[in-house]
Amino acid sequence: MVWISPEQKYRQITYACYDASQKEHFCKPGENWGALTAKECESVISLSKQIKPSNPTVDGKLKPEFRQVKAWGVNYSASTRWLWERLTNSVKYANNKWWNYDIYGIIDSLNLLCYEASNNQENIQDHYNKHLDNGDLYYYRKISISIQLSNPQDYEGSELKLYTNREPEKLPKER
Repeated sequence: MVWISPEQKYRQITYACYDASQKEHFCKPGENWGALTAKECESVISLSKQIKPSNPTVDGKLKPEFRQVKAWGVNYSASTRWLWERLTNSVKYANNKWWNYDIYGIIDSLNLLCYEASNNQENIQDHYNKHLDNGDLYYYRKISISIQLSNPQDYEGSELKLYTNREPEKLPKER
């Protein structure tokens, strides 16, 4: 399952792609634009065994009270080319269908994230507080994409929430 939402900048409307509740802006149930199959999700997860993990920062600093997660930067290479092309095509499809932003491509490296209930450093469980990706580090970002890689039957919690109003929308946990 793919969730795509343009960042709320320049008073843009934010959308999430997850069902057909607003037919003009959302994909049909079961439609994923060929994003990733379950087997491909497992293949992406396996990249974590080949790349050294990092601790993501907030404004360039480690802030475990705000964000704690294990992360891997997935750079473009011969072995990840298929993934970059698949995601680029999914974003292009959504952009051409709904937003028509002037976009260049994927500028940042892809981030593979793992939130673990057992990771309890400094008595803080893995999490990421409510936030907006804006400011000097993100001025160029127009579209964000999140893909559920894990089988939702394999864990509890870890709700992805989209804040477009006061009350968040919980996005469904589906591959």
